[in-house]
Amino acid sequence: MMVATQYVLSFTAGGLLYHESLVVAEELVRRHFDWKATLQAIKDGNLLQSRTESTAARKLREVRNRLQALNQDEIYLLAEGSRQEQKLILWLACCLRYQFLADFARDVLRSKYLQLDFSLDRNDVDRFIENKAIWHEELEQLAPSTRTKLQTVMLRMLRESEMLSPEGIILPPVLSEKLMRVIANDSPEHFLLFPTAVPD
Repeated sequence: MMVATQYVLSFTAGGLLYHESLVVAEELVRRHFDWKATLQAIKDGNLLQSRTESTAARKLREVRNRLQALNQDEIYLLAEGSRQEQKLILWLACCLRYQFLADFARDVLRSKYLQLDFSLDRNDVDRFIENKAIWHEELEQLAPSTRTKLQTVMLRMLRESEMLSPEGIILPPVLSEKLMRVIANDSPEHFLLFPTAVPD
């Protein structure tokens, strides 16, 4: 029996979108979290520096969907934090936006880390998809090319967030005190989305 809630898989439109997300976060803070004014300013100034309007619109829509999953403190940290804090906040945003990524982070990434199995590759993603396909018909119906793209983008996002080495080794992130406080104030459960022990 399949579950009613389908996975949204549109994160394959891009990786972590680090540069684009910082532009949006900084503009959002500058405009006191007025999303309408922020989006208009980014479009008018072509602040994402995309070659075509359609590419800019697609990236902006994707970044907006991710950042709207964060609270204001998390967006402040994204706009003003260290590079590592920014990347980890972006991974959090992606997981909060996409249940598929959140499930993978908890069930595979963190689980392997806690079992001292630090190797992660396409086969792990493939097994995850197979296991979830029992409950998610949309995964059963994926074209081989889409499945390959899912694998590629997921691993790229982990590398871009610096939690996976180019050789496929899981790298536990060092969470700053500020980042831990911001995440804990949102929800302590969010720590389960990272390959690390849950802070006391």
